[in-house]
Amino acid sequence: MFFIKALPRLSLTLLGMTYFNFGWTLATAQSPLWVWVLSIVLTFLMAEALAAPWSIIRTFSVRWLKSDYRTFFTVLLGAFFLVVFLSWLDISAYGLALFVSAAIARLDLQTGPFRPWQDFLILFVVATLGLSLGWGLSFIF
Repeated sequence: MFFIKALPRLSLTLLGMTYFNFGWTLATAQSPLWVWVLSIVLTFLMAEALAAPWSIIRTFSVRWLKSDYRTFFTVLLGAFFLVVFLSWLDISAYGLALFVSAAIARLDLQTGPFRPWQDFLILFVVATLGLSLGWGLSFIF
C-alpha cells in the first residue's frame, strides 16, 4: 500500500492524459497497425531513456564524440532532425508534449523512494494505459 501512496498522482495523471489524447488522435485518424506498434516502441524507448542512469548516457556520448568525424556527423544529423521537427511542427508538437509529460513524471518519481527500474515500469505502464484507454474510448464515444 505504501507503493501506491508514494506515487506522484498529478504528474502521472498528466502523463496518462497526454497519452490518452495521443491514442484518441491515432484512433480517430484510423492509423494503420504499424503506427500503433511504432508508438508503443517509442513509448518504451522514451521510458527507458528517461529512467536510465545519466552516467551511462554521458559515457556513451563522450565515447561517441571523441572523433571529429563522428562529431561532425552528429551535428549534421541533429540539424537534419531540427529541420524535420520544424517542418512538421503539428506532428512534432505531439511528440514534444509526450516527452515533456514523461520528463515531469520522471522527475517526480525520482524524488520518491523508487528504483530506476521501477521508474521505468511506472512510466511505461501509465503511458501504455493512457494510449490504450484513448484508443478504446474513441470507439465508444
